[in-house]
Amino acid sequence: MGGANMNRASRRRRHRRLRRRYVVRRVVAAVALVLLVVGVAASTGASVAHVTATPDEGGAATANIDFTKALRMAFANGQIKEPEPLQPKSDEDRRNEAARQELDALAAPMSAEQRKQIYDKAKQTAEHSGAQVTKMTYCVATNGDVGDKSAFANTVDRALNDPRGWPRAGVVFQQVDGGCDVTVTLAAPEKLPTYSTYCSSEYSCRVGADVIINKKRWDGAVDHWFQEGGTLASYRTMVVNHEVGHALGHLDNEQPCGGDGQKAPLMQEQSMFLNGCTVNPWPLDSELWTTFVGSPA
Repeated sequence: MGGANMNRASRRRRHRRLRRRYVVRRVVAAVALVLLVVGVAASTGASVAHVTATPDEGGAATANIDFTKALRMAFANGQIKEPEPLQPKSDEDRRNEAARQELDALAAPMSAEQRKQIYDKAKQTAEHSGAQVTKMTYCVATNGDVGDKSAFANTVDRALNDPRGWPRAGVVFQQVDGGCDVTVTLAAPEKLPTYSTYCSSEYSCRVGADVIINKKRWDGAVDHWFQEGGTLASYRTMVVNHEVGHALGHLDNEQPCGGDGQKAPLMQEQSMFLNGCTVNPWPLDSELWTTFVGSPA
């Protein structure tokens, strides 16, 4: 009998110890919650009134937090402002967003596998063109304060090997580090006249094996290009294809505009005038010829 009483006393002592631990844990948790709420409210400038810790029936502390009242007071005091309602995108916003995405897609980094896929697709187009398939190698360079050339190089590769471009005339393009047929250079405007007295600081130029793209035009195109619905990405594509077109044997304005509303010939000086034609970054069917004699693709 005495042993049973001792066992009951032992169980009661153990129960009291567990209860104290439970109470302590609840008090610590409640205090931590109060400190967290106070800290967040203080960091945002919101009212921290009505945040208290009181013991519950079992002796543990609980947090009584009137968040609704605190928020109302914060709004009334100007400490928290109502969020601005979302405005639907305008047509101009959507056009600008699409233009940015098009530009980013042209300049996006490429893996070796992606570059090969672009080249293979260009070669397939060239093989179906009916013309002799030739390869033009090109180097990429910069001249002056024009920034990093990697995005420029990616744009050049995508523009030249696009199936809508010169591959339709049987030509594919491969970037190399040296011994190239042409060098495509992104140059500061003041550098253009150093290549030839015929080159202007206002426009891009081609001199012999040098294809020089004017950074001023690369960044801003020309006003009438945008007025006629063109984008900066399509301008960059046009100017690369136009200037490389000279290296393929074409001349400026060798073919006139076909009439109002018709696509401008690629070799028309579209940076200077459109003559009623629409902007166009690709060679017309009538421009699909070259005098370039390159290596086999």
